[in-house]
Formats: sequence, C-alpha cells, structure tokens
Amino acid sequence: EFRHMKVWRKQWYQRRVRGTANVVKMSTAVHTGQEYAPEDPRNARYIGGKKKEVNPNHAIRMVAEEPIEVTGSNHTWCSGGDGHLGHPKVFINLDKGITKPCGYCGKQYRAH
Repeated sequence: EFRHMKVWRKQWYQRRVRGTANVVKMSTAVHTGQEYAPEDPRNARYIGGKKKEVNPNHAIRMVAEEPIEVTGSNHTWCSGGDGHLGHPKVFINLDKGITKPCGYCGKQYRAH
C-alpha cells in the first residue's frame, strides 16, 4: 500500500508539472540545486514578498576548512565536541598516511 501511494504521488506531481517550461529559479544557489515549477505548492511559502534565505556556509565546506588531526597511533576516537554538544563516541582505525573522516561529523584524522 505504501509503495502504491508513492507511485500515485509521483504521477500526480508529474501531471502538475508537465508542460511547464519555465521553472522558478532561486535567486541564490543552494547546495541541493532546488528548482520548482511556478504552480508547485512548495512556492506558497514565498508569497507576499517573502524571499528564500540561504545560508552561504554549507556544512561540507565548513568541515573541509577544519584542519586534519594527526595522531601518533593507528587508532583514535571522535566524540564531536564537549559533552552534550557532540555525538556518540566512535572509534576510528587509521592506516599510515591515509586520512579518514568521522562518520558523524566529518572531522578528518590521519596516523603519523
């Protein structure tokens, strides 16, 4: 039943969008490349002069700017921060000279 609803929703959306050549382009680029057709109901939130606000600091860029932490052993751990601000502690096995990211926060580690 769930799959049937998913197919129906996709067909409904395709019927609504079919034939519309002009697509609403966001004034600012977003990391997902969102574009909606003019009659798409998701555009209702921008009625009355409201504009889409986009944070220019995408998380993937912010993580890439963090320095790589070099450790003296072949394993390390990451908790993402102090106490309640972080994530569950994960252990990361490291190979010499290969950078490995934390699966939760993306912080990168390398064995020396």
